[in-house]
Amino acid sequence: MLGAHQQSEWRAVGRLNTGSGFCTGALVAPDLVVTAAHCLYARRTGNRLRAERVHFVAGYRLRKFAGHARAQRLTVHPAYEYAQRVNAKGVSTDLALVKLTAPITATPFAVAPDVRAGDPVVILSYGRDRPEIPSIQSPCHVIRRAGAVLVMDCDVTYGVSGAPVFRRVGNEWRIVAVVSAMGQENGAPVAYAVALDEAMAAVLAAP
Repeated sequence: MLGAHQQSEWRAVGRLNTGSGFCTGALVAPDLVVTAAHCLYARRTGNRLRAERVHFVAGYRLRKFAGHARAQRLTVHPAYEYAQRVNAKGVSTDLALVKLTAPITATPFAVAPDVRAGDPVVILSYGRDRPEIPSIQSPCHVIRRAGAVLVMDCDVTYGVSGAPVFRRVGNEWRIVAVVSAMGQENGAPVAYAVALDEAMAAVLAAP
């Protein structure tokens, strides 16, 4: 888990509460959160959530936080289909942006231009087994990339959906992907993520 003294560097990462559960998200602008598209759907019905049910809490730790705001608008990848969330197409389009009703005072993260097989990455997230304190997984590595889909040797759990995947660029951590799902390959745990350099433009252009 991430120590309290370490978390100040990651204040723009937070918990995305949806009423019935939570995911992880990160600020890419003061009032814009990137997360996984499937986090914005009701698990029982498959229906898209109403924006007012979604609440982002930046830098959340043991009931303390850097800032919070409810969602004003939810925008998902135009090709995303909730029913296909567990296959390759579902992962490659499992991306969404949450527009907040007010900006949050935390420095947002920039997006890195690309990510490739072999790159070391870091995941910062909240999980079902640690919902009150963020956890950092470092180092993980990208095993392979197929289009917008990344396969990483990271062991993730429920709640980690929507978590930002970071790569170090110079002196900055930048987001390269968002965690979509967990799985196993060759008997080892893996995480599947959608790369922002391919998927983000489609979400930004969506109505």
